[in-house]
Amino acid sequence: MKFKYSAIVLALLASNTLQANEVKQLEMSKVEAIDEQASIEVSGKVLELKQVNDLKGALNNLAGVSVSNGSRYGQKTYLRGVEEHSANITIDGVRQDGQLFHHSGNQVLDTSMFKAVSVELGAASVLSGYGAITGAIKYQTKNPSDLLAPGDTFGANGALGMDTATEFRQVSINGYGRINEQLSLLTMITANENGDIDTPNADPIVNKHSELQSGLVKAVYDFDRAQTLTLNLQSVKDGGNRAFSGEKPGMSELEKEELYNGYQRDTYSLMYINDSADPLLDLYINAYFNEKSMNREQSTGANWIRDDQGQWQEDGTAFYPERDYFYQTTGLDIRNTSLVNGLAWTYGLESFKSEQRIEAKGLQKTTTAQGEVSTRDLSVANGPTARLIGAYIQTEVSVGELIITPGIRYDSYQLGGAYDLSFNKLSPKLLASWQANQDLNLTLGYGQTFKGPGLPEVLMINNQTSQGEGVEAEGGDYLELKGKYDLAGTLDLQSALVYANVYQFTIDDSFHPTKNTTLTRGRFDLKNTGAEAGFRFSHQQLSGYINYSYNDGERDYSDYKTDDLYSGTHEVNIGLTYQASDEWLLGWDNSLVDNAALSDTYINRQGELVTEVIEKVGYGVANLWVSYEPKSVAGLRINVAMDNVFDKAYQHHKSFGMYWGNAEYNDNEVGRNIKASVSYQF
Repeated sequence: MKFKYSAIVLALLASNTLQANEVKQLEMSKVEAIDEQASIEVSGKVLELKQVNDLKGALNNLAGVSVSNGSRYGQKTYLRGVEEHSANITIDGVRQDGQLFHHSGNQVLDTSMFKAVSVELGAASVLSGYGAITGAIKYQTKNPSDLLAPGDTFGANGALGMDTATEFRQVSINGYGRINEQLSLLTMITANENGDIDTPNADPIVNKHSELQSGLVKAVYDFDRAQTLTLNLQSVKDGGNRAFSGEKPGMSELEKEELYNGYQRDTYSLMYINDSADPLLDLYINAYFNEKSMNREQSTGANWIRDDQGQWQEDGTAFYPERDYFYQTTGLDIRNTSLVNGLAWTYGLESFKSEQRIEAKGLQKTTTAQGEVSTRDLSVANGPTARLIGAYIQTEVSVGELIITPGIRYDSYQLGGAYDLSFNKLSPKLLASWQANQDLNLTLGYGQTFKGPGLPEVLMINNQTSQGEGVEAEGGDYLELKGKYDLAGTLDLQSALVYANVYQFTIDDSFHPTKNTTLTRGRFDLKNTGAEAGFRFSHQQLSGYINYSYNDGERDYSDYKTDDLYSGTHEVNIGLTYQASDEWLLGWDNSLVDNAALSDTYINRQGELVTEVIEKVGYGVANLWVSYEPKSVAGLRINVAMDNVFDKAYQHHKSFGMYWGNAEYNDNEVGRNIKASVSYQF
């Protein structure tokens, strides 16, 4: 693979052509950087206006972030070409790690709950949390104060939504209010469903239907202006009679009805914040419980076994009872910031326990072609467990125009249940930011990383699960150079910023939980290099952005090296938002993806080392959206959007099948999709 510097130049040249005299950026339509390139936030208003109802719509236009697959329950997130298992995923500070099934997504979400979604790229800060090798994704749900209109004590809103390409239908009802000066409450209820999926140049996909129900209850108690206690209860369930493997190709005809399978997330947390005027006290405490589960309906079908050549063969019949798979995490985070002798010290403790179990409502029964009958208990009452105790501290030191942020983190990680392992590491981090002049800032980031072997996917565990020989924790180094330049004065705009960064990181003993009950399967050392660049501006009624990303990954299996098949893609994203009047807001965005060519080297079933060329076809996809809030009817909003405007037939480069270049073993993404929603705030 060759790095195409011309793509960065093209992106920056294109950004300079975006000019206007009457421009304005609205808070409700922004995609902003908190720490510029390091942390990117998408506001909940953006998700509403674009009618986002899945992960892909929420994250796929961000540089360095991508979401694969078209069906909601099959989507997986990648940061800089690496699947989310190497990132720290949280919802309101609650960990969301753990894999239930390798052909489904790992996050059970309802985007209508979210106030904001932020993505931190890189591993140069101890505050990103445990296991943040490639970064962190933080989902933040709404609070009562986010929905209450100024001066109101109580309020409610309802919304209806639909689309044409996935037969999406949604209804949501929210109620919120301030009981007294200290206590406020919020209740959100949403139900939606997806039906047949229209894809270009193919018959509709009929076996990936989905029904989602979600609820959020939040109570916020303000002791005073500094102290807040928040009780947070969430439940999201997404299921249906559908293909079990959400990321695999769908069917256009059904011989018989698909069996039921579904996913559920239940999250409970109690969070205390004390933002005191005391320079020694800026306290955050979050105690939580999170459970992800998967349900499968009972079934009877062919019994499949592998022969000596590794090929699947039918051998009699098998009965499977209804079963539920669970991944539970209980955790506690404590963080405080103290100002001592002019230095701000942030320090904290992070602890959690994760555990797995399977509950089967009966025994599996297998009858071979020769008439031999056997039974097996699929329940796993005391499955694998993982425990972490981590501590960290960092400070910020200013030396002239140079700000240095050193930090260090210590993690002690233990595996139990079917395993008996422990790992620990001291990981230093460093950020050095230099304000070269009024407009130019340069930042160097470095961090050592650590992540203990994650628990395997729950589907594959059993009462015979055991660890292999030579299990290792993941570790490596992260290095990044970032630059940003303020062009507002030069271009005479209210705001204008151009940025670029280059990075390199390694993951030694890279671990993936899929089918990995021994914790040693398919390990390799990953080296990943890449770049991101972009330009964003706002002026009066117009705002816009253009960004570019690319990464080049190599896997080292000791005996041979090969390209990482999730890398090698050049991508440019462009977007504009225009406030046409007080009532009308219009938006457009476009993703441009170049062809990708990779070299895949591996050992085949015959023990031979072979190399194949992997080709991925590029594409361009445009989306439009418009929002109307009539002054004559206060509280009413009508949103209309069109995704994939030109009905482009394309496949995401990280989707199943396409990531190894097999377009035949994959579905095209959703075709032209007209979406509409109407909401009213009482």
